[in-house]
Amino acid sequence: MRDEAAAESVIDRLLLALAAQLDSSDSSALSAGAVEAFAVLSRAEAEWIFGRAGHLVHYGADTNPLEALMHLISAVQRSETGEDARVGPGDGVRIVGELPESLAGYDETWLRRTVFVVRYVGGDATVDVQSDLTDDYVIATVPASGVKPLRRSSAP
Repeated sequence: MRDEAAAESVIDRLLLALAAQLDSSDSSALSAGAVEAFAVLSRAEAEWIFGRAGHLVHYGADTNPLEALMHLISAVQRSETGEDARVGPGDGVRIVGELPESLAGYDETWLRRTVFVVRYVGGDATVDVQSDLTDDYVIATVPASGVKPLRRSSAP
């Protein structure tokens, strides 16, 4: 358990440092090396990064730099998603249809009214979605057919 807490702390510090660096930079873009690193995130890596960033924002870290960083990471991932995908990273969606097991412990009314953000598009007809960070920061894997696109990301 101690190793996991240490890993979370390190990720938190790195995310805060990268967000602060972007916030203080003349350019609001990731470096080529950062783009390369974020382009090949696995589902588990994306869940860790967005989960920790969401946790930080939810519990009071400086919101703007972290949300800007999350947007930039989504933009990188979006560029790696096929153009024929119904939804892509950064898109806003609502949960529709039968609730997946991954969301069984949540209030259905809350789930239906919450706008989620797509954080990862799997090659297995699933997407990982994250709730609005002011409400919660849950990340859940759901069938891609179980989400209704609301807004396309402005990310390239």
